[in-house]
Amino acid sequence: MNQLKFGIYLSYASLFVTNIINLILTPFIMRNLGQSAFGLYMLIGAFVGYIAVLDFGLSNTTVRFVAMYRAKNDKRGEENFLFSTFIIYSIISTIILIVGSIIFINLENIFRNSLTIKEIELAKVMFLILFINLALTMPMNLFKGIISGYERFVFPRVLTIARILLRAIVIFILLSLGYKAIAIVIVDAIFNVIIMLISILYVFLKLDVRLRLHSLNMSIFKEIFSYSSLIFISVVVDQLYWRIGHLVLGIIASTSEVAIFAIGMVLGQYFITFSTAISGVFLPKITRMVFKDASGEELTDLLIKTGRIQFLILGLVLGGFILFGEKFILLWAGPGYEISWLIALIVMIPLLVVLTQTIGISILQAKNMHGFRAVAYLCISIINVLISIYLAKLYGSIGAAVGTTLSLILGNIIAMNIYYHVKVRLNIPRFYLEMSKGLLISFIGSIAIGAILLFIPGDSWITLIIQCFIYFIIYILTMWFFGMNNYEKRMFLNEFNKIKGKF
Repeated sequence: MNQLKFGIYLSYASLFVTNIINLILTPFIMRNLGQSAFGLYMLIGAFVGYIAVLDFGLSNTTVRFVAMYRAKNDKRGEENFLFSTFIIYSIISTIILIVGSIIFINLENIFRNSLTIKEIELAKVMFLILFINLALTMPMNLFKGIISGYERFVFPRVLTIARILLRAIVIFILLSLGYKAIAIVIVDAIFNVIIMLISILYVFLKLDVRLRLHSLNMSIFKEIFSYSSLIFISVVVDQLYWRIGHLVLGIIASTSEVAIFAIGMVLGQYFITFSTAISGVFLPKITRMVFKDASGEELTDLLIKTGRIQFLILGLVLGGFILFGEKFILLWAGPGYEISWLIALIVMIPLLVVLTQTIGISILQAKNMHGFRAVAYLCISIINVLISIYLAKLYGSIGAAVGTTLSLILGNIIAMNIYYHVKVRLNIPRFYLEMSKGLLISFIGSIAIGAILLFIPGDSWITLIIQCFIYFIIYILTMWFFGMNNYEKRMFLNEFNKIKGKF
């Protein structure tokens, strides 16, 4: 329980550190690289992200199966499973090298209509470093899955925080000395290798886990792929959702357009991480509940409880961004990125609904019922690609963002809620009824009251901080008196008293 509790705390600590560091480091990188080079850096990162999906969902598969073997106290089965998975990862690394080499050879043909010769040469170097590093570190996902399956949430999150801080320091020094995008790529590659080695040592020495082949049972491979293949489709879909705009704009527009779109989507990704910090640590617990035949209403209770907490946090972020996001981007990214606020907002508003249900994904994985989600998302993603290409040609980065949002609404909200209710037996009407009790009206009310703060004159960071702080107070008071239920108030007071007691 302490691992779960502190895992959530450290998840938010990691989010806080990550977001603060990125808020400081990203504009520093943009100004040092320039809009064009920054867009190129984001474009190649998106390209490599598509190769990264060759993980085939094995990381999540490892978490689920390790938790299952531990629940059965089957050490022999666990070791056999892990050895089999390691073999699969070794094959995947080889495939990545082959696929990456083919793409590397054809990069010039892919981007010849949108990138200059100099940009293409720089893109080749960055891509080469990234895909080779990806092939070397891909097996790390196995060890990350083992650590999560053993419900050790503290160590990986401490490691993540350390990596974030050290990476920021090194990049800041290198860019200050005049190094450019290549230096950032090399730093990330080195840190990936270091993190992989530390994770491997932790699994073998601390957790005393072994990878042993006790018997060559082909049914294990079949079971692994029957589960992971569906997660793989989901991962592909996520890549299409969040990175297709980068590629479309990179091919039909310019690196500057990619940079503008990328900033808006990065802010949307920050928004997403606030919900996954909670849901990510619940998969082992949900797996145990499923194996103990928890009812649909019991799982709905968990969905509601976590969903309301997620709404409380996400509502604060979204409300503040609606009011002050445009001013923030102007101060943070500088002139030329004003449209990024609208791009982020187009995506974040429907995400508020989607992200209150992230526990539902863990429930599907635990029940091995994520097949529909994978297939439905894949179909919607294909539509997303077609819509994004069409709209991007007409409206540029705004069109690409609208394509992503339409996919979110059709796939994540409409299709999935029907499936949750009909097949998974989650009580979705009760979920929305409980979610709307107090929270929705308080959220809208806090924004209406907070709009008064827009009349405070000034376009400086000090003015923005003052506005955000006052809005934070308005939001907390509005939610406390009109939004939060007794359970949430008790939880808040308990945590506040614990923190107060330490001082």
